[in-house]
Amino acid sequence: FLISNYLFFSALLLLVLSILLSANSSLVPITSVNHDEVMQNSRLTFVSFTASWCPFSQMLLTSFTDAAITYKGKHPERKTIWGNVDCMNENELSNKYSINKYPTMKVFFYGHLVTEYRGSRQVQALIDYVEQMENTTSLVKLNEVESLTQWQQYVVPQKGTLILWFPRGSPPFELILKAIVLIHDRLTVVVPEISNHLEHEEHKLWFSLDGEHVQHFNGSVTNFKEIMEWVNQRSEGMVRELTFENMEEMVEDGKPMLILLRKKDDKETEKKFVEAIRRELDGDLLSKVNPLMADGGVLTAVLRHFRKDVNDLPFLLIDQLVHSYPSPWSGDEIFAKGNIKQFVLDLFNETHHRKLHKKVDELLKKILAETERIEKQAELEDQRTEAPKTLTKQESLFKQLKPAKNRYSFAKEEL
Repeated sequence: FLISNYLFFSALLLLVLSILLSANSSLVPITSVNHDEVMQNSRLTFVSFTASWCPFSQMLLTSFTDAAITYKGKHPERKTIWGNVDCMNENELSNKYSINKYPTMKVFFYGHLVTEYRGSRQVQALIDYVEQMENTTSLVKLNEVESLTQWQQYVVPQKGTLILWFPRGSPPFELILKAIVLIHDRLTVVVPEISNHLEHEEHKLWFSLDGEHVQHFNGSVTNFKEIMEWVNQRSEGMVRELTFENMEEMVEDGKPMLILLRKKDDKETEKKFVEAIRRELDGDLLSKVNPLMADGGVLTAVLRHFRKDVNDLPFLLIDQLVHSYPSPWSGDEIFAKGNIKQFVLDLFNETHHRKLHKKVDELLKKILAETERIEKQAELEDQRTEAPKTLTKQESLFKQLKPAKNRYSFAKEEL
């Protein structure tokens, strides 16, 4: 009986250990010691940054581990690594990747940070996301042309155009697709037809910002970092679409947002705004603000905030995540020479701020004068009179879209 019990518990212990070992091999603890080796030896690395004191981290770690185990069982041949950084023990890595909320999940290609994952934390959602990131062509829309001379037919005014003239499926082709994943929503990608192997054509990587002139990539098409930096540099200042899906990312970026609310599919207004941004804002100003467009029919709360409606579109504002400042122009006046530049400059020389406080001061004086009048009248009539309603200053609506406290713990909240 004792022997049989011993054998039973031994077998049970071995089973538990095998499960734990399986889990450990599926989810790699990343430390400052093995960080470089892990990153260099993987194509795609999906990393959770967690803190032991954070309840959201503990919940994620359970589903993240389950997802890693399930994924490895489904795709044992793939080199994708699921990793975890314990930020309480790895301050160096936490600082390296600017982790200020827990949990945070980041995606790396060939050791280079590509993007942050902000989606569902359910097991299947995590697996689906990794599979999607591995299949880059599912993320990047490819526009096929028969000849290199036809690339301009896919130009979109507010986007850059990347001409990826390499055989489909070739190593450079796949590497370039991965290098542009982070900004794929800002690019129109033109590629040869799948049947065109370019056997007698020179392979090229071109970029066009204006849809007319092209810049040639002269670097190494096997160097992921070089390609990524080249495309990113040429994409600076491009106008992005502000959506509910990317709002949290934009707000967390911390830059003031220059937002044009316009009617959906108003191509003429979009074109004027993009041209004005490229004409008015130099590299210094573009590094300080995020130029964005949004569907005014969707962001009606923002319009109501300024006592506007869809009939007032297009409507331009700057939101610096404390206050929002509406532009004084309407219609085509917005895009007149010098207006947008001055509007942005006024943010940084505090003109908007002074105007706001001047209005607040004037309003306070009116309130005080009215209050005095009411008090005197109340004394005479010996009755209470309700004070008039006061206007509220236009505070930022977008600051409410920062990472939520019911989803993250923040570094400054650690006990």
